[in-house]
Amino acid sequence: MAVPLCAALLLGTPATAPALPAPAAAASAVVPAALPALQAGAAPATVNPLRSLAPVFTASSTSVLVNKSHPLNPLRYVPANLVNARGSGHYLRSDAAGALNTLFNAAAGAGHGLAVVSGYRSYDTQASLYNYYVQTYGQAYADTISARPGYSEHQTGLAVDIGNASGSCGLSTCFGDTPAGRWVAANAYRYGFIVRYPNGWSGTTGYSYEPWHLRYVGTTISADMRARSYPTLEHYFAGNPAAGATLKSGSDIVAVNSAGQLLRYTAATGGSYKFHSTIGSGWGNLKQAFVVDWNSDGVYDLLVQWKAGNLGFYRGRSGGGFDGLRSVGWGWADMTITVGKLHRSHKYPGVLGYKPDGVLRYYPNTSGGALGGFTSTGPGWAGRGITLADWNNDGNSDVLSQLPSGSLLYYMGNGTGGIAYPSTIGTGWQVMNYIAPAFGYAGPGTRGLLARKSDGTLHYYGFGTKAWLPRKQVGAGWGPMRIFK
Repeated sequence: MAVPLCAALLLGTPATAPALPAPAAAASAVVPAALPALQAGAAPATVNPLRSLAPVFTASSTSVLVNKSHPLNPLRYVPANLVNARGSGHYLRSDAAGALNTLFNAAAGAGHGLAVVSGYRSYDTQASLYNYYVQTYGQAYADTISARPGYSEHQTGLAVDIGNASGSCGLSTCFGDTPAGRWVAANAYRYGFIVRYPNGWSGTTGYSYEPWHLRYVGTTISADMRARSYPTLEHYFAGNPAAGATLKSGSDIVAVNSAGQLLRYTAATGGSYKFHSTIGSGWGNLKQAFVVDWNSDGVYDLLVQWKAGNLGFYRGRSGGGFDGLRSVGWGWADMTITVGKLHRSHKYPGVLGYKPDGVLRYYPNTSGGALGGFTSTGPGWAGRGITLADWNNDGNSDVLSQLPSGSLLYYMGNGTGGIAYPSTIGTGWQVMNYIAPAFGYAGPGTRGLLARKSDGTLHYYGFGTKAWLPRKQVGAGWGPMRIFK
C-alpha cells in the first residue's frame, strides 16, 4: 500500500537494535519549581479508575451498548444484512457471521469443534422467550438470564450463542471449563468477539455468567479491551466519567501558541481539528508536553517538560480544570522523551528518553507521581525522534523511532520492557517535525499517528495490523504551534 509523504513503505528490514533493558542508576532527585497557570476547576466528587469512551447507542453500530439500562433505538430495530451463519439456521449480521466463520475455522485448526446454538432474535421472539422465563422461574431470576424485548443483544444481529460441536455442556457454565470454551475465552478477541457476560461481573452486566454468549464488536474494540484489561462493555463504555473534564479524548490536541497560551483543539470523528478553548497561559518556556492519564484515575492529565529542566504534571479534574503542578523530576533539560507503558503490567505510564549520550532509558512511574530509578535500553539513539505506540495492535507499546535520514523504524515491544530488532516501516519522514500517537480519532478504540509536516499541515496515519491505513490531512497552519497529545 502506498503512503503519501513517504517515499516507500518497507516491512521486515533488520537493523542494529539497542540492547535489552538492564538495571542502571537511580533517577535524579525531585525539585519543585514555579510554573505557569492553568484555568481552575472544581475538584471531582467521585473518581472512576477506568478511562472510558462515550457509549454508543446507535442500534446499527457494531459498538452499540445494549443492556438493562440502554435499550435499542429504535426499540423494534431489525438489522438489514442478516445471513445464515455457517448454514446453522441461525442468523447474524453479515460482518459478524464472516468473523464467526473465521473464529470457528481457527478453533477447528486448534482441535476444537464448535457449533452455533442461537443468533438473531426479533423483538417478538425475544418477548416470547422472556415471558416464558418469567412464567417458569419468576421475574427476578428471569431478569438474570434473559433480556426484555428491545434490550437484547441478540436483536442487534451481533450476538451469538455457541457450544461444543458434540453438544456437551450445552448452554451451561461448564462450557467455559471445556478445552473449546477456554480456547474461545482466550482467542475470541482476535476475531472481533468478546465474551459479553464474563464470570464475576454479574453486578456490572446484570446477567449471570455466560461463557457461550459472544458479542461481535469488531477487532479494533476487542483488541483494545484485551490490551487494557476491560472485562465488559460497561467498563469500556463506562458512562464517560470524565465528561466534564477539560481533556475528554485521546484524540484531542493541546498546543501552545506564540503568545504562550495553552489551547485545546478537538475533531469530530475522522474530521479536521478546530479550536475549542483556551485552558492556560504563561507556557512560553515549555519544551515538550503530553496528554496522559499519569495517575490512572480515569481523567487525562498534562505531563510537562520545561526548558529549565523540571518535569511535572497537572492532574486533570473530572469536573474541569486542573490541580496545581506536582513535580515529577529535575534535570531533564537535555532529555528527549516520550510517555507510555513499556511494561504492560504497570499500572501507571512511565517516561522513555535519552540524553545527549544517546543511551535510551525507561523511568517507571510506580505511584502515579514521581519517577523511580531507570533501566537502560542501550546506546545509539542520539538525534532520533521517539514515541511509544502500539503499531502492530497486539496490546504492547512499541517504540517508533524517526531517524534524521527520514527512515521510520519500528521496534516491537514484548510488554515486559524489551524491544525486538527494528523494521523500517516508512521513509521520507524527514518532512515531519512532529509525531505522536493518537487514540480514538477514527472511532472508538482506533489508534494511529498524528504527524506535522514542515509546511504546517497536520496528517493522521491509522494503524492496521502491521500496516498503515490511508493518510488523511486533518489540519493546516500548525507550523508556529508547539503541539502535543
